[in-house]
Amino acid sequence: MSKKIVFIGIIGLMGIMGARGQDTVRMRLEGCLRYAMEHNLQVRNAALDQKAAEATLTGARLHFLPSVNASATQDLSRDNDTRRSGIYGINGSVTLFSGLNTLNTYRQSKVGAEQSALRVRQMENSVGMQIITAYLTILMNHEKEAYQQEVINTNRQQREEGEIKYGVGRILESDYKLLEANYIASQNELSNILLTIEDNRNTLAALMCLESDKVIEVVMRDDTMRAADFNIAPRDSIMAEARRNMPDWEISEMNVNIARYNVGIAESAFLPTVNLSAGTSYNEGTIVSDNPVTNIKGGLNTSLTVGVNIPLLNHGASLTQLKRSKIALQQAELENEQTQIDLEDKVDEMYLDMRQAHNRFRSAEALCEAYKASYEVYLVKYNEGAITTVEMLQQQDRYLSALNDYLQSKYSFLLAEKQLDIYTGKEIKL
Repeated sequence: MSKKIVFIGIIGLMGIMGARGQDTVRMRLEGCLRYAMEHNLQVRNAALDQKAAEATLTGARLHFLPSVNASATQDLSRDNDTRRSGIYGINGSVTLFSGLNTLNTYRQSKVGAEQSALRVRQMENSVGMQIITAYLTILMNHEKEAYQQEVINTNRQQREEGEIKYGVGRILESDYKLLEANYIASQNELSNILLTIEDNRNTLAALMCLESDKVIEVVMRDDTMRAADFNIAPRDSIMAEARRNMPDWEISEMNVNIARYNVGIAESAFLPTVNLSAGTSYNEGTIVSDNPVTNIKGGLNTSLTVGVNIPLLNHGASLTQLKRSKIALQQAELENEQTQIDLEDKVDEMYLDMRQAHNRFRSAEALCEAYKASYEVYLVKYNEGAITTVEMLQQQDRYLSALNDYLQSKYSFLLAEKQLDIYTGKEIKL
């Protein structure tokens, strides 16, 4: 037994020595969320998508402007005489009417840019959910760690007292072995809790994209929280706030608008396009170096052209594209309707989960307090010799089971509440 205790101590010491090479960063939940929104790779990638969409919008806006080109040519030839000539010009063109193709493309790009901004928020919400889950899991396991340390202290004292009682014949060898095994089991349970906390920290650090030379340490919250401290808003209020703040609804509706503009772009293929072009050029003429009498004079030329292109036949490609665009619009409308239903159902489900988690929290809170009081009584009776070791350990197991249920239900409720806070646009804090 003593070898096992020493081994566990060595493992803990190795963990402490390994952690010294890293800087510990203490953060509250709010700080973790802010850090993640700046450093998380998925959020940053979504932000780059937004910049790309904004660049596309800028390009679509500039398409309304005319295009301007300059040209210059020089010709040098040698036969009997040396001849040189040059032409310099500038010309521009602008589309006066493109069957509304340019306008619909611009409007579609504008919706795409707005949608990409919403997708950044959507990704932030998704990452925020994961951050909250990891953070609260660490808090829960830290509470388990604190309680388990108390259990170890109690079990150590019981084992030491049991060793004395066994030495004088007051308890059976089997009872002493139970106390010894219970003490070892409680140490192993603490070791498992610490390993779980380390894994939770790694998960949280990965979500935050924390530097590898840093270790995240959460700030413990006030553990006097009780189920009665929380007032749950009505379902209709939660749903209304979620509709106002969740980007998912708007993203789905924008998909319909994008599909609608695609139909407009396809319809523009059946309409004529009108282009205006103008230019001016200067021809310096032909200069003959050996015989200036034969020079040819140049001059300034200007032009103005209006062109009309009327589509007639293109093997049905435009008609096929229009049909496909209309079908895509109908699909987008159906998908939007389904998304609206799914999102409402999702919020409803989360709201009900929160209500149920709160009820479990209240029940577990009462049971934990009752089992704790009962265990304390059993402990007094055991110390007085009124009950057996088995009876005391059975009651201890019931209390620890109730305690575990209490912690699970408390943090399950906190998680459900904070997830709904994200969807309803509330400030996230503990």
